[in-house]
Amino acid sequence: MFTRDERGIVADWLVKIVIGLAIFGVIGYDVGSILVNTFTLDSAADDIAVGVSLDIGAASRASQYTPDEVWRLAKARVEDEDEGVEGARVAKEGTFIDPTGVVHIKLRRAASTLIVERIGAIEDWARATADGQAGTT
Repeated sequence: MFTRDERGIVADWLVKIVIGLAIFGVIGYDVGSILVNTFTLDSAADDIAVGVSLDIGAASRASQYTPDEVWRLAKARVEDEDEGVEGARVAKEGTFIDPTGVVHIKLRRAASTLIVERIGAIEDWARATADGQAGTT
């Protein structure tokens, strides 16, 4: 009749399920890591901007600070062990005080991913940039 060898069908099926779950797990981890990096960096940029604005003080004194001095204050806050942002860098071109006394901070950080950061065509997806603002008082 119709006899065929069905040995290994269950094992073959289980291997396919395990490989599929592993692939979706890696994709899920990378997507989650990128999202967490983006949202935490955005919050951290605002926190750093508030901290720098408190360091500067009154709006009348804000005009005395050069963009380089603001960048150094922001960099010191990012590198602080207690309140710092691990792995983030302060961008010089986006860190300044505007004429109205608002502190602008730009942070950059790469997410820790398993696959995305290793593929040249999509490695930019793992990098996040966040702008924070805070007014001086």
